[in-house]
Amino acid sequence: MSEPKSIGQIIAEMASDPNNPVGQALRQCPCVQALLEAVGQDEGSDISLNDWIDNQDVMLALHISQRTLQTLRSNGTLPYSRINNKIYYRRSDIERILNDNYKMAKIRWHHGK
Repeated sequence: MSEPKSIGQIIAEMASDPNNPVGQALRQCPCVQALLEAVGQDEGSDISLNDWIDNQDVMLALHISQRTLQTLRSNGTLPYSRINNKIYYRRSDIERILNDNYKMAKIRWHHGK
């Protein structure tokens, strides 16, 4: 069985279909245009939004609550894009935050104990 489509893939498919009225509306939305430009795609090309994930995916991947995710957005730690009431995050931003906050545990050797 194939994996389910991400929200980004669904939006990309809808926006790339010139005969779909929802796709036409999406292409006119400044938020979607900014999102498409951010991933380096124009309206006429094959659109890929695999680098964007939604709130639920971030919370599941990081094992954090909705409130913690909101705090990361509010204090500027995690950049995001909002389309209507839906919030999206770049995978690269999440990876950057994880790498920036990576700490090696210090191993203490207790000789003779």
